[in-house]
Order: sequence, then structure tokens, then C-alpha cells
Amino acid sequence: MDNSTAGFIAQGLISDKTLAYLTVLFSLVLNPATAVLGFCANVINVVVFYKMGLTDGVTQNFFILSISDGCLATTSLIVSVSYILYTKVYVGVGGPEYTAQVVYNASILVGFFPHSVSMITTIVIAVVRCLCVAIPLRVKILVTARRQLAVILAFSSCAAGFLIFAFSPSRAVLVENPLTNTPLVLLVDLKWLQITIYSNVTSYIGFITIIICVIILSISLNRSSNFREKSTSTSASAGEQARDKGREARVIKTVVFVSIVFILCNLPGIAITLIGLLVKEFSSVGIYRNANLLSLMIMELFIVINATGNVFIYYFFNTRYRITFYAVFGKQSK
Repeated sequence: MDNSTAGFIAQGLISDKTLAYLTVLFSLVLNPATAVLGFCANVINVVVFYKMGLTDGVTQNFFILSISDGCLATTSLIVSVSYILYTKVYVGVGGPEYTAQVVYNASILVGFFPHSVSMITTIVIAVVRCLCVAIPLRVKILVTARRQLAVILAFSSCAAGFLIFAFSPSRAVLVENPLTNTPLVLLVDLKWLQITIYSNVTSYIGFITIIICVIILSISLNRSSNFREKSTSTSASAGEQARDKGREARVIKTVVFVSIVFILCNLPGIAITLIGLLVKEFSSVGIYRNANLLSLMIMELFIVINATGNVFIYYFFNTRYRITFYAVFGKQSK
């Protein structure tokens, strides 16, 4: 093995210099810009869904999802701002620099909760729509909007309770960064094992559940499309039924696209977990620590993208959303 190959392996595939450039790109440009867009998009969503009325389960759940996504984008923005403050503005200042580091670490931990709520709400939305396809008459009676809200609140409360249990023992300590010989604030005494188990179990359960729901809903969409094609030249009653099927199909399309975006944007997190299990050195202290850090930045970006992109899905596939959007923001729908 020559020296260049040995050096390449020692650097863990990504050199420290390359990682420094990518850290600037993600932490100072991509992540804060996406977080700002996510915050603005979800403020719009919250206003529009509130104006639409929260009497039906679909609108209610999208309203909750918009709130949690907005909170997630906000925490990501705080993470980015605090990172900029302690790495670019308050370098070597002391107190303000340490405060910014504490805010940075605390914001990352706080972000676990809105991410959990978003995942829980997305699962509820997808599962309820699958039940509407499988047993449409019984769902309207059994799975009411209030019961859906109760499920979301119950699981979100459990998530909050666990996160408080895992994070409450933490404390901030000032240590010396061995790489730069500068002071560094760390949060210690966190229950990392429990946090890792919780994160992995909930992510895999949510991921698999939503994939199954997307498959079922996609099959339903295909059947609905075939039914509408056969009904185009039949009686008026059949035409009315076809229009009802069309409205239902638009709701399903909205849920399917929201679910697909969720799946795609959570793939990096699932991949990181699997690689960490298979490659022992893929960790914050292993040979591939630079690749691990880069993958975590990519994961954070995709999580915020997931919280940002739903506004476009709502606009293009939800007619009521589009009409209300125009009414709220001063345009007349055509």
C-alpha cells in the first residue's frame, strides 16, 4: 500500500479540508436558507388550513403537521444561527461564544420533539386514508377527527415524556477541543443509549408503516382511475359517483405525495443507521468520522426539506387549499 492510499484511508474517505468546506456550505448556506423557507411555508400552511376549518380529520391533521413542521424548521434555523454566532461572530469572546454553543446543542435536542410529532401525524394521516379505502363506511363512524387528534396527542405526549426522561439529566460542561485547542461546550450525562434505541425503533416503524400505506393507496388510485374512465359515457348517477371518486382520488394523491416525500427525506437517516451498524468505524470517533459528520449534515438538510416541501403538494393537489390560499392572500381563484 503506497503513502497516498494510506493517507486516503486514514482521512476516512473525506479529508478535513474538504469537510471544512462542506460544513460551511451546509451550516452557513443550505440549512439556514432551507429552514427560513420551511418556516415561511408552514406559516402559510397554518393560516390556510385554519381558514379552511378544522372540522374534518384531513384538514385537522394537515394543520397539526404544518405546526410541527414549522417548529422543526424553527429549531433548525436556531441551530444554524447559533452555529454562525459561535464559529464566526463570537470566536474567542468567551461568555457569548459559550452561550451560543449551549443554544446550539440544546436546539438540536429540542428538535427531536417536533420531528417525532411530524412523523406521528404523517403516520396517522396515511393509516386513516388506508382505512378509508379498506372500510370507508365504518371509518367515518369510528375514526372521527377527535379520535385522530386524541391518537396524535397521546403518542406525542409519550414522545415528549421519553425525551424529557432522556435529556433532563444533561448538563453543559466546558472542555478543551483536542483538535483546535480551544474551549468547547458539551452536553454530558445524556441517556444516549436510550435515545438511540428510541430514534431507531420509531424511525423504522414509521418508515415501514408509511411505505405499506403508500403501496395500498397507490393501488387504490389506479383502481379509481380505471373506474372514472369506464364511467365517462354512462348515466348521470354514475357520473356523479365518478366525480366523488375524483375528489377522493385528489385527497389520496395529496396523502401519497406527502408520504413519498417523507420516505425520501428520511432515507438518509435510515441509511446512516444501517451503515453505522455494519461499519464499526462509521461514527463520530472512528476512521470514517468525517463521512459520518457529513452524512449527519445531509440528514438534517433532508429533514428540513421534508418540513418545507409539503406546501407545494397542498397547493397543486388540494383544491380547497388553493381556493383558500387565493382568498387569504388577496387573489381571486380562476
